[in-house]
Amino acid sequence: MAVADPMARLSLLGGFEFAGGVAAPAFTRKARAMLAYLALQSGHSHSREKLAALLWGDTGEPQARMNLRQALSAVRKAMPSANGGRFLTDGDGITLTLDDLDFDVARFERLADETAPEQLEQAISLYRGDLLEGFGLKEEPFEDWLRVERARLRALALGVLEKLVAHYFAANRLASCVQAAARLLVWEPLREDIHRTLMRAYAAQGRINLALKQYDLCRDALHRHLHLQPEAETRRLYEELRARRTATDRGVAANAGTVAASTRPASPSTHYVKSAGSNIAYQVTGNGPVDLIYVPGWVSNLDLAWASPRLAHVLHRLGSFCRLIRMDKRGTGLSDRNVGLPTLEERMEDVRAVLDAVGSTRTVLFGSSEGGSMCMLFAATYPERTSALVLNATYARGIWAPDYPWAKTGKQVEEELAEIEREWGEPADLSNAAPSLMNDAFEREWFAAFLRNSASPADAISLWYWSTKIDVRGILPAIHVPTLIVQRTGDRWVKVEEGRYLARQIPGAKYLELAGDDHVIWGSGSDRLIDEIQSFVSGTLPMAPAERVLVTLLCVDIAPPSTPAAADGRAAKHPLQLQEDAIRGQLQLADGREIRWGADGLLAVFQRPTRAIQCAIAIRDGVRRSAPGVRCAVHIGECERRVDDLHGAAIDRTRRMLDHAEPGEILVSGTVRDLVPGSGLAFEERGGATMGDMPEGLRLYAVGGVAA
Repeated sequence: MAVADPMARLSLLGGFEFAGGVAAPAFTRKARAMLAYLALQSGHSHSREKLAALLWGDTGEPQARMNLRQALSAVRKAMPSANGGRFLTDGDGITLTLDDLDFDVARFERLADETAPEQLEQAISLYRGDLLEGFGLKEEPFEDWLRVERARLRALALGVLEKLVAHYFAANRLASCVQAAARLLVWEPLREDIHRTLMRAYAAQGRINLALKQYDLCRDALHRHLHLQPEAETRRLYEELRARRTATDRGVAANAGTVAASTRPASPSTHYVKSAGSNIAYQVTGNGPVDLIYVPGWVSNLDLAWASPRLAHVLHRLGSFCRLIRMDKRGTGLSDRNVGLPTLEERMEDVRAVLDAVGSTRTVLFGSSEGGSMCMLFAATYPERTSALVLNATYARGIWAPDYPWAKTGKQVEEELAEIEREWGEPADLSNAAPSLMNDAFEREWFAAFLRNSASPADAISLWYWSTKIDVRGILPAIHVPTLIVQRTGDRWVKVEEGRYLARQIPGAKYLELAGDDHVIWGSGSDRLIDEIQSFVSGTLPMAPAERVLVTLLCVDIAPPSTPAAADGRAAKHPLQLQEDAIRGQLQLADGREIRWGADGLLAVFQRPTRAIQCAIAIRDGVRRSAPGVRCAVHIGECERRVDDLHGAAIDRTRRMLDHAEPGEILVSGTVRDLVPGSGLAFEERGGATMGDMPEGLRLYAVGGVAA
């Protein structure tokens, strides 16, 4: 009897995703459409004739019914239930039951009917995008149904956001109100009532310029789409806020030693781009001749960054010689929250999505603190997109190790986490981040507000702990773009030895030590830091795309059974050949690229290590009943690209890892394991493996289940 997989889930919001445990079956597009249609009406019976006409109406009834049977068979095999009754048939009727399956639309609809903000936040976090976003069929009946369902679910999501905006504003939770209102306006930019609420929320935070900027956005949207002016209530609110800003400007200008508020421009517009179902916030300022993206450490908030005169000064200086692109990483600031712990590669792909959105094809990556780790991975993975790399106060490993003794110990991390939880929301202790600003009351108050609006206490703790799991040492030699490493000699969070280590490991890197104790880029000596970056960027000539690239490699092989040749003397087929269609199907689903397929197994390449591991799991689970000797190895390393082929020692190492794998086992190198914290994958240590070209060998780990 089939046993339901407690991990099985079906996700239709933001695209189609089905996972039975960790394996993803290769459904056809019509089978996906059929499954979505039945799932949205779970528990209701549908005639075979209706389903066949819905999806195969142009093929004739006999062929349509045959196609329906094949699709039902494929889905039934991939979706067993605890009692074997996932699909119920009654004469000509077909009913799909999803009682023991995690279905995102059903959860979203249940949570959307609630009133508690916690449940509403859960609902909106499930709404990663419209129903089957990006999916379509040339079948008019199905498209008509899909349009209606998309509109219905989007209306539910808008209702959730409306309830959140009203609740947060009434409860004076202004940062949450701003976030919910801004997201609602992305979908419905003509909602004048929401524009007004957002203006009032900004004003209550003391961000009058942002409130006035919101009026401009409202006015422009109404004029562009409807050729109308804002309502009288909106215009009155605008005039009140403008009068308040004028009075504030006069008071601030009269206060000696401060910068006149009238000289401070409003923060730039915030835009969003979708990346793997999450909305990533970004801003663009400056008009210099080169593109530079700044990736901050830990947590950030694009809008509140401009509220600090010191940080705003740094951002304006960067924008004086480049087009400055800034983003809030997923889970922080104005980007989607409650998205779980990210992997380093997910954040890397978020950066790529932002660069694509602004049309930047070659970019200087400027990473500070933890943000530098992801920039290093991006530079190694996408050298053709990276014109230069700038690292400030950046580390290669987040926690102490015998061969990396400068990082924090486990005990120090626990103490830091306890301090974050204890002091979150109070005036910030800058003794480590910026000792030179400890006696600046404004900076301490601003930094505390900046942190509060960047993450919740629980998220801040989780992200801090996650950052200690980073280890990018294995990819540093694969960075072949012009690199500048800047390190403060007295930095209390990232020791000077860590900057020197990066300089030794990254080929051709320029290393610069500056005097001072401040970790943040807007601390003491910030102008010298920007001077050095400007000099480096201006003197860096554009490079041709590198021929050496960092890739994740997957090798798959199946140990042949010890059976004699066929009676007619012909050699038996290699087991890998017998599973060719199934394996290639999983490779396509995981966006892998086949490099070679021969007697020594399959070699495929991926841009993301978790994709390679997930593909290996899907291949193993899909073929091990008929081919129990399947073995997989995943490694990441440099390869030389020659047209569509790859060569290099990393390929040989990956193949040799297979020699250490037991039948049914997936081995990954320590380099791969160190790059996927937050992926939910668990690993069991298998010791070291000697490699002829690597005296130190490779650390090997077997892929286990899902991490607890």
